[in-house]
Amino acid sequence: MWNMSLHDLIISIIVAAVVIGVFTIVVFVIGKKSGQKLEELLAGIPEELQEQLKVENFQPMDGAGIKCATRGLVGAVDTKGETTKVRLVFYNAARDAFYDTTTKIRTSEFVGKGYKLHDMIPCEMKYDKEYHIHEFRKIM
Repeated sequence: MWNMSLHDLIISIIVAAVVIGVFTIVVFVIGKKSGQKLEELLAGIPEELQEQLKVENFQPMDGAGIKCATRGLVGAVDTKGETTKVRLVFYNAARDAFYDTTTKIRTSEFVGKGYKLHDMIPCEMKYDKEYHIHEFRKIM
């Protein structure tokens, strides 16, 4: 590599720049689509529920290390047979932003607990105190 000619070095730099550029564009497009989907989801949720979600607290779970409990808002439900996909919405006060995650639950469990669209349901989260990041673990 160190014995490259100037021409080969320039070609290598151009190829690397193109690869990095394409990667950046792909990440940007995916991020933008994800943001639009979240905006569409939030548009279908009444304002009072969004405000209620903003004041939901994260409570450390005794003896569970960095796990905490909170409630997430059921933003969308898609049931197919014995599996129900649930799109949950949360609010991160440290970032002043909503975020969502999709999880699967057995339909019998979802229905058995009486959950439905726009319910606030208990969830277990992984909590990183240093960065204030809450990562969804499971519906409780």
